[in-house]
Amino acid sequence: MIFSSKGVIELLILDSHAHCGLTLPFERIRSLWDQGDIHGGVLFSPVEEIYDRGDRNFVDSPEFQKSRDDVHKYLESLKGENIYIFWFVWNDFSYPGEEFSGIKWHRHASEPKYLYGTKECDVIIEDICERQLPVILEEEFSNTLMLIEKFEKQTITIIPHLGNLNGGYERLKEAGVFENPFVYVDTSLASPYQVKDFVSNYGSDRIMFGSDYPFGDPVDECVKIKDLFSGEDLEKILAKNLLNLLYD
Repeated sequence: MIFSSKGVIELLILDSHAHCGLTLPFERIRSLWDQGDIHGGVLFSPVEEIYDRGDRNFVDSPEFQKSRDDVHKYLESLKGENIYIFWFVWNDFSYPGEEFSGIKWHRHASEPKYLYGTKECDVIIEDICERQLPVILEEEFSNTLMLIEKFEKQTITIIPHLGNLNGGYERLKEAGVFENPFVYVDTSLASPYQVKDFVSNYGSDRIMFGSDYPFGDPVDECVKIKDLFSGEDLEKILAKNLLNLLYD
């Protein structure tokens, strides 16, 4: 809970999943957060500033190397009260700066692949685990399972959208992924049924509100959670679980 400037008690609300960068400036999401009484959240780069997602055979280039450097510097400039920034890992496997509170690890089946099995990939995974940086992991089903195993008992993996882009909620559920205490989820663009089902089966300690802005509307995504929960469950999902994850 927090106190507003008018002395009224409000729920602290933090968006755990939002894109922001030079092509998607902070002012845009700040405006939407303000409309929804959302106090801040986790920011990471739009995919388009990290690699060419439209080219399955993408080969890294100086232009994209500069783009990654520029967007991470931009995010560093935004860090402040209730603003947390996550480092977007790509195949240069460059190390996150100290200002970054977590990792974004992302690709879809039609996109260029991570160079798994390389020494550079193994080394950055070791560094992430040593620093216990939580990892928002959005990958194909088999790679999701592989990476969860690599991160398990060393740092937390966060499955966005309740797994809808990691092979599907039901498929991950059947595989026992959500029973793993080192796996968290965010609610961005997940159905109300999936959100409610997760809490019914696994409790409310490992689920966090997220919007996936600009693909989801933070106001609408927040209302979805407020319509489903109240009391302690609502407090946990809207902010408490994220803060516990980042500060424990």
